[in-house]
Amino acid sequence: MLSGKMQRNSIACLEYVKQHATRNNPASVIAAIDTFAASNTMMNVGGGKGAIVDAEIRQKKPLIMAEVGAYTGYSTVRFANAQRDAAKAAGIDSHYYSFEYSPEFAARAREMVSFAGLDDQVTIIEGAFSDQLHLLQGKTVDIFFIDHDKSLYVSDAEKIIASGSLLSGSLLIADNVLIPGAPEYLTFLNKHPNLDPVLHKIPLDMFTWVNDAISVATYAEH
Repeated sequence: MLSGKMQRNSIACLEYVKQHATRNNPASVIAAIDTFAASNTMMNVGGGKGAIVDAEIRQKKPLIMAEVGAYTGYSTVRFANAQRDAAKAAGIDSHYYSFEYSPEFAARAREMVSFAGLDDQVTIIEGAFSDQLHLLQGKTVDIFFIDHDKSLYVSDAEKIIASGSLLSGSLLIADNVLIPGAPEYLTFLNKHPNLDPVLHKIPLDMFTWVNDAISVATYAEH
């Protein structure tokens, strides 16, 4: 469970965005959240690690991208906007699915997405990911972004692989694999015969002397 402080900060962040960002401008929304997070603890991927995912989106041009864990909607807005821009440049349609366990956070993320003008790009799915993954049945997911309960990284990655939603070249991207850390997940990636992981270490936005990391694992069918 999240602390009361994290809950309160999530509520305050949405209100800050409404007051300081421009409606239907995703970049403005992200900038406002980054400003708020500079002085308030938030569970966002942040600017530094977010840029790594942005680059993967620009290169991959995912038709379908899914995230596990929305919190207040920072990654949802940031990556869905990057996906939409990449798809438009390539002349293709795309869609972003966001899975969020908490009804409160799901509602807040929907509001953030709507304020950013991304309602048509994003579907937010409420409930435990393991119970909702079937909603992607029949779809090929080009990128999964995993950023929820670290103790579920391995089991949910196993479910993703078993679901048949990945094809060769699909990416599993996971945040916070060093801070707070997901050592079992890193071991899982390194041992899995169908995954080729790369670890991108980068300083935390608020504590630049501390490195976290984003893991980018490429799936390959054998």
